[in-house]
Amino acid sequence: MKPFRIATFAACAAATVPRLAHRGMFVDGLTYASIARNLAAGRGSFWSPSYTATIYPQFHEHPPLGFWLQSLWFRALGDHLFVERVYALTAAVATAWLIARIWRRVNDSPDIREYDWLPILLWMAVPVVSWAIVGNLLETTVSIFTTAAVAAIIEAERGGGTTSSIGWGIFSGACVVAAVLTKGPVGLFPLAGPVIFFLISKTRRVWACLAGQWATVIVCFVVLSSVAVARSSLTQYVNNQVLPAVSGQREVSASSLTIVKELLQNVVLPILVVGGLMVGAARRFVAPLPRQVATAASFLVLGLAATLPIIASAKQAGHYLVPAVPLYALGAAGILVPTAASVAERIVSRHRGSAVAAMVTAALLLVTIGAAWVPALGRDRARLADLDAIEPSVPRGATIGICPESNGDWGLHAWFERRFLVSLDAATAAQPEWFLQTGASPPCSPVSCAPATDPSRQLVLLKCRRP
Repeated sequence: MKPFRIATFAACAAATVPRLAHRGMFVDGLTYASIARNLAAGRGSFWSPSYTATIYPQFHEHPPLGFWLQSLWFRALGDHLFVERVYALTAAVATAWLIARIWRRVNDSPDIREYDWLPILLWMAVPVVSWAIVGNLLETTVSIFTTAAVAAIIEAERGGGTTSSIGWGIFSGACVVAAVLTKGPVGLFPLAGPVIFFLISKTRRVWACLAGQWATVIVCFVVLSSVAVARSSLTQYVNNQVLPAVSGQREVSASSLTIVKELLQNVVLPILVVGGLMVGAARRFVAPLPRQVATAASFLVLGLAATLPIIASAKQAGHYLVPAVPLYALGAAGILVPTAASVAERIVSRHRGSAVAAMVTAALLLVTIGAAWVPALGRDRARLADLDAIEPSVPRGATIGICPESNGDWGLHAWFERRFLVSLDAATAAQPEWFLQTGASPPCSPVSCAPATDPSRQLVLLKCRRP
């Protein structure tokens, strides 16, 4: 299986590395990186992170654990644009390792265990997974904790006695708490895992795991609610984000079934395409054994447990599915593994296994390296060029005035905070020392301000005279 593992690694690299190599990033990822960098620099605290001096000086739109974890990387590596990218890639590698570990634990046959690359391939075949990784989204961190929580349940079900199962349950519960402290209630779904796996395996050790898991979650949240600063932070998060999202007072999706549509189009369809290619290569579909079907069903049901509750929220998006995708990939791999084995046997039987894998790997790596050096594939190219042009003149750590029409440009706020530690203020009462004029808004700068950078660009930095 080594050639297939290498080819899978190359496919994962091709899906992520080229976009990680570019400087552009999704605005949410820029925001989260800025908050993490600020924490590393001593701006804000664990329970009260800070974004900018003018936009969310106290950021309670999400729980704080994900920002704090990424801040450790900034403390260790310094303030560089590659830090959040290395963090996101490491989180993806950790999730892939957990997927492989789960696969090897739930399959008794040594021959089937060797196909641990298959669920990883299906996981990365879902476009939203690589998009979340390169976008530095919180779901990438949540996936580590939720997948680890499921892995602990499997260890409890497959492991030794009651004491061992309780221990794994406690670890699983701690991972659930960490997932919730990263992105909120979407991290709770592994709590259903012991019940779902019991329905399949009938192993009573699962109930010991359930007791340890639920007890840990309850104790942790009781402790958090008794600490004033933690209670205040989480209460503000619930009031600012969770309740408005559920009631439709924040961003509202086009349909209450948006998440189901995203599941079918962006998760199920890509996995079906990969499965169809395997069936075509094998020239037949090889039916899995009943035990494999039962195990696959348990993962698919747990994936639905992670997905369907999102319907309760009026705010739904495709990347909310990312923590559930490892489960769908494991379930689909359980169904497809006999067919994948047939494909592998056809390749190897013709003495071309290593050669084919080497050619596929080389092609994928060449695409990866080439795409990393193609500027046209990057995000925010025009804005980055403007930022490069004004960079020598931007006063680090300052607050710069902007037109009210530009205040809703969240990418503008994110880039100035991330690159220059600059806060943008559209409501400056006093005469600003610096002012930013954007081509997207009509001129509104004070008459005492004169361009300090190229006035022909979309972003023009002005220096203002004090009255």
